[in-house]
Amino acid sequence: MDLTRQSVWEKELSDVFTLVEYPAISDEPYCLIIGGNQATDEGAKTLAIYFQDWGVDRETITNIQCWAVFQAVLEVGIVEEMAGFTFNDALKWAIG
Repeated sequence: MDLTRQSVWEKELSDVFTLVEYPAISDEPYCLIIGGNQATDEGAKTLAIYFQDWGVDRETITNIQCWAVFQAVLEVGIVEEMAGFTFNDALKWAIG
């Protein structure tokens, strides 16, 4: 993923989760969720998970859904592998 690209859409769900979308380019993941306490600058730890697509209306994604996906992904340690799935696929797997 080329991190120099400008995002085309962003939505801060809380001080923990932010949704970001980049222009779609071929088969590259372009949907991103940044998680972590972004309200504090000192010692803040964040994690970014890329997805192939949202798979749902991005405006309907909630803080609780992001939390469920992040929790499941971190438990099994498959952050990079999520780039091949949609957020909706990851959510179904996380709550499944």
